[in-house]
Amino acid sequence: MKKRIVLNAALSGIIGLGVVTAPLIVNAQAQKPHSQAAHVQKTYSNEAGTVTLTEIKPHVWVHTSIGEFNGMPVPSNGLLLETSKGLLLVDSSWNDSITTELMDLISKHLKKPVKNAIITHSHADRIGGIKTLKERGVHVYTTPQTAKLGAENGYESPDRLLNPVLTHLKFGNVKVETYYPGKGHTEDNITVYFPQYKLLVGGCLIKSQEAKDLGNLEDADVDAWPVSVQSVIDRYPQVDTVVPGHGNLGGTELLYHTIELLENNK
Repeated sequence: MKKRIVLNAALSGIIGLGVVTAPLIVNAQAQKPHSQAAHVQKTYSNEAGTVTLTEIKPHVWVHTSIGEFNGMPVPSNGLLLETSKGLLLVDSSWNDSITTELMDLISKHLKKPVKNAIITHSHADRIGGIKTLKERGVHVYTTPQTAKLGAENGYESPDRLLNPVLTHLKFGNVKVETYYPGKGHTEDNITVYFPQYKLLVGGCLIKSQEAKDLGNLEDADVDAWPVSVQSVIDRYPQVDTVVPGHGNLGGTELLYHTIELLENNK
């Protein structure tokens, strides 16, 4: 049985259709190549405990915000990286109000500006705070497909457009690769990879290990989804940390668990 490191017992995770209090967890085996297992993580939350920043490696934070979906509270993950040219955010939060709380929390504790943001698809838990980001001077990147779908749902347009399939970016000292593997949770879902950290933000394309179902399938293509996840596996064999859209962090086992859930859905 693989060892696990509990990072924050106050964060909420998703199990099945309900929401329960559960720790944010990173696979210890995934941390060994970076020798981060002994690193003391920091955690910051807003007063209500609905927005949390958890440091998972030096200069790398997971942001988790609790929003509402179908009348139920649901926590959603994104990423925040400290670069030599300011902070980089992967995904906003559920709406402008929660994203404002997230940005205020970042400003209070990290005392650095968010300069750039990447949105991984056009659902509210990713793009819901794009207006707030733009109002605060953040350069927002999406694919043309996400920009189009977002506009159809009433969201503002991004400042920058990514290549529809593969984009290599550099924000100060941090290299980033965005990749569109194909349809899955949505037709526009992308992943974001950070090679120097061997870290993959899977967004809602990737399910957490504790997930028992596929979640919101309103815009999903369940036939294409496993092929898309396999494409991610093939492209990033070196990954050791995976951040799913919802629930606990893990390693590559999350990718295989997602495929298993899809196979069981047939």
